[in-house]
Amino acid sequence: MFSSKYIFETKQTRLQRYLKNISFILAIGFLLYSILSVLFILVSENSSKAAHERFYNRPPDLIVVFTGDTGRIPYALQLAEDYKQSHIFITGVYSKNNVDTLLTPLHVEEKINPDMLQIDYLARNTLENCISTLRYLRENKVYKNILIVSHDYHIMRIKLIMSSIVQPGEVFDIHYSGIKTSYDNWRNLKILYKEVFKLLRTYGFLVFWDSQENSRVRPELLK
Repeated sequence: MFSSKYIFETKQTRLQRYLKNISFILAIGFLLYSILSVLFILVSENSSKAAHERFYNRPPDLIVVFTGDTGRIPYALQLAEDYKQSHIFITGVYSKNNVDTLLTPLHVEEKINPDMLQIDYLARNTLENCISTLRYLRENKVYKNILIVSHDYHIMRIKLIMSSIVQPGEVFDIHYSGIKTSYDNWRNLKILYKEVFKLLRTYGFLVFWDSQENSRVRPELLK
């Protein structure tokens, strides 16, 4: 860090030194933040590759879609077609939607059996997406090999939450597939950088979280 070069420092040189120190700290912080952002993408790529290898010969028992950005449901439906797997669970669906309103614009009626698609309306955020998914798995014990679908920037936070709320002894084999995002525009870069902050906030939240008392999760999700 920059220190004073003079025994008697003027206000101007002190201000310059403070500005240099602040600039240096901000530059290092931005660099570390950017490295962490790149790590998000690498984690998603590795997770998607591992999922592809895991389900190459044997399809998942269930595909789970976390809503929140465009393209996730069509991507999950394509995976379902590739894996010949029709059981899909979509969590965080807007209350005015239903199976028909979700599938009709995608023109996939002949490929997907609507009766095999289940919808969760309760979840409002990623934490509640994870809780709703885990509750669904506990209620439907036939599903053991799970594939969770979201965007690449989102996968790392989902993995953090799921690893925190799955109880010891539960034998779910959960894998993740992230939609690749193009980061050559400001919108997607902003989403990625915000996701880093959300991960740090979520980590701090989980450290002190008591699922029976926390007000951020509605009681009906914890039943």
